Amino acid sequence: MIISDFDPEDFPIVVAIDFGTTFSPKQNIQYAKTPTLNLYKKVDGKYKMVEWGWKSKLAMDTPSRSEYIQLHQYKPYLDEDLAMKPWTNPVSTSTAISDYLYALHEYAADKILQQFGPSYSRQSFRYCLTVPAMWSDKAKDVMRQAAIRANIIKETDHPDRLMLVSEPEAAALYCKRACKQYDLGHGDRFLICDAGGGTVDLIVYDITLSSEGQKLSEVTKGHGASCGSIFIDLNFCNLMIKKFGTQGAKFPSEIIPALVDTFAYQLKPHFDGIEDMYLALPRSSCFDDIKDPEAIGIDGGYMCLKASELKNVVFEPVVSKVLTLIQGQLDKAKDCSAIFMVGGFGSSTYLLNRVKQEFHGMVKTISAPYKPEAAVVCGAVYVGLSPKTVTARVTRRCYGVRALMKFVEGVDPVRLKRYRVEGQTVQEAGECSIYVYAIDGEPPRYTTGISESAYITVPDPFKPSDSRGHEVEIEIKLFFGLGEIKVVGIVQGKQYHTRLRFDGGDSKECVRVREKIRQ
Repeated sequence: MIISDFDPEDFPIVVAIDFGTTFSPKQNIQYAKTPTLNLYKKVDGKYKMVEWGWKSKLAMDTPSRSEYIQLHQYKPYLDEDLAMKPWTNPVSTSTAISDYLYALHEYAADKILQQFGPSYSRQSFRYCLTVPAMWSDKAKDVMRQAAIRANIIKETDHPDRLMLVSEPEAAALYCKRACKQYDLGHGDRFLICDAGGGTVDLIVYDITLSSEGQKLSEVTKGHGASCGSIFIDLNFCNLMIKKFGTQGAKFPSEIIPALVDTFAYQLKPHFDGIEDMYLALPRSSCFDDIKDPEAIGIDGGYMCLKASELKNVVFEPVVSKVLTLIQGQLDKAKDCSAIFMVGGFGSSTYLLNRVKQEFHGMVKTISAPYKPEAAVVCGAVYVGLSPKTVTARVTRRCYGVRALMKFVEGVDPVRLKRYRVEGQTVQEAGECSIYVYAIDGEPPRYTTGISESAYITVPDPFKPSDSRGHEVEIEIKLFFGLGEIKVVGIVQGKQYHTRLRFDGGDSKECVRVREKIRQ
């Protein structure tokens, strides 16, 4: 595909979307985020989303809830390394994502245009969609395609109108503005721990002051795992099932989920590991049938949750994994001046206290910045406004293109040797492809048996009149830096492009390839 130059000035409004496992900013209510919930109803034989966010949650508290299917926590299904239960819902995860993004975008776009007035339209928007740094190319591609189906951008739009932004990098730009507050300057390093509902992403940045202002560069290869706060909720759910035992098996189906919701929204953020907590029980006659309610801490419509039990059974199995991830980054960075905890889970009192307890002797400053739950979405806007703030990144993989190289006797296997065919002619018209690869580990000598990550199809640059030995220079540019890697092939002054959809990338570089295509 031939592309034209992208001019950010054509899109004066930058819109950031932080699509989360449990929450996505913003809709209503007092909290800065709205639940990532979809409510479906079967209409004319097909499932149609009828509500989303808080309204979806409220609809499930009505007598008509049996008519609906509510989907939640479907984002983790994009993590190919996470062992999830098989998805059995009639609506696919990709459809759920695009439906939710459509509703969220419609709501946000209307609110934005109310503020800016008639001088702007949706065609004035450029988008930054955040993704976990640990995600694969396949998962990131699902998000881009979901954004297209959600009518956020069109298939025909310039691909740079939608930027996929690494969540920890967005959080880093948010925290960069707090560096003066924490007395961080040139040469200092800080670690971002973006702990969300599903994933925890970490990376260390180095601060550099130059004539162009404060810049950031990656020190470590970003790392992460699926050990967010939903796994605390899962542990709590299992605890409730264990406490109620066989009696709980007779409860109405909505009782245990209601207890988990109350815990997640009201108790979990404030748990400090010291004070016992009291869980309000929903009004239901099922609790009247419990033989010995005091034995499980029930009294007067509340259940007493011992701090020691919450700590050891619910929180610590997940928090210990986060601490291990932080330790791994600190070991690689060697010297770190600050740790910033961001994300919804990053604002957890217990998690912050445990990080301080574990690393106070190694790191001078450990803090959660102002509104840590909004750090990623706010930082994504900063990325859109100033995408060159991060000047260097640690390459995640090895990238290259397929090329015919000179055969080396005694090194290259004979089976890979190619011979010149006398009298071979060039067709009058045709195409050729530039194959691009993304490989873990050291660069291979051969591409045999390796699947290409992408390819660019360009018109055959040769003419029938070209003499044998005629050379064509092909310039290949790889643009690294955000959630995707863009590859541009320049042939005879025309640009052709594709996107490699794999993890992270290095700073922008240009690779020139000169091939003798005809012998």
